[in-house]
Amino acid sequence: MLFDRGDEVTVQAGEQGIRFLLVSGKPIGEPVAWYGPIVMNTQEELQHAYAELQQGTFLGSRRRR
Repeated sequence: MLFDRGDEVTVQAGEQGIRFLLVSGKPIGEPVAWYGPIVMNTQEELQHAYAELQQGTFLGSRRRR
């Protein structure tokens, strides 16, 4: 969810309860390129990140053998 202005959030859980994380911050005014779970500043950076994800090198991770 993306909220605009306001100071109140109402959550109602079902019988089994609920767990969620609420994070707040000020906009930093940078461009956003977003696809799935990855957010970058440009489409080029986003494509590079997905290539690294497929190669197993995204964020310095290694593929498990």
